[in-house]
Amino acid sequence: MLKILLAALFLAAPWAGASETGCVYGMRGEVRIQKSGGGPWTEAYRGTPVSEGDAIRTGESSWCELLLRDGSFIRLDSGAQVSAEELRVHEGDRFFLFSFLRGKALWLAAKLKPAGGGKFEVRTPSAVCAVRGTDFAISVSTEGRTDIGLFDGVVLLSTGPSHEELLPGGEAEAERGRLAVQARLSKLMLAEERRWRKLKSRVERLRERLRERQDFIDRYVAERQKALSDFKARQREKVGRRN
Repeated sequence: MLKILLAALFLAAPWAGASETGCVYGMRGEVRIQKSGGGPWTEAYRGTPVSEGDAIRTGESSWCELLLRDGSFIRLDSGAQVSAEELRVHEGDRFFLFSFLRGKALWLAAKLKPAGGGKFEVRTPSAVCAVRGTDFAISVSTEGRTDIGLFDGVVLLSTGPSHEELLPGGEAEAERGRLAVQARLSKLMLAEERRWRKLKSRVERLRERLRERQDFIDRYVAERQKALSDFKARQREKVGRRN
């Protein structure tokens, strides 16, 4: 099992309340969420909070963006699935553990404050990595192979007994206990790096908003949920007039 440890923060937000960490910030197509404790997969919308224990998956030709309270940002491409096994923030310390089961994603992990601590861990079907404020891409094939391209920061990778350090501009492949690292990006990861560069400036603007307003995510969740509630009310009203 590839575990990717990242000292940064991801995912979690309240259905109501400011003590949690993130939300679905953007999306297109079919995005579904399974709340902590199991149960049915339900439709997700912009502003849907994501909490510890929740899982998110994207359908064909769909994507989903997750914004976290510390400024970390994840872009899930089509056919991706991730679950937040552990998602806690307390007085500057962050503890996150994610299972990334399939698909492709860009991860923009916010740098921890000097006094901050904790971890950001991602597990795939084939490996492990540890980082502090790092931007990278992960792709998990249907056979369970994991490809990781690193664009910024430093990552310590491991799978079974193998441990390797991945530096910016490097790429790693993990499969069935095997870990191979190269010092340059493949064509696939070069394309992901170009996507990352385009996304990074937008994420920096979002981080600035988060620094200016501690309640930025809470306000966004409330506004999007009100807009959704109003939309559903108008739809019910239209159906009532037809009947």
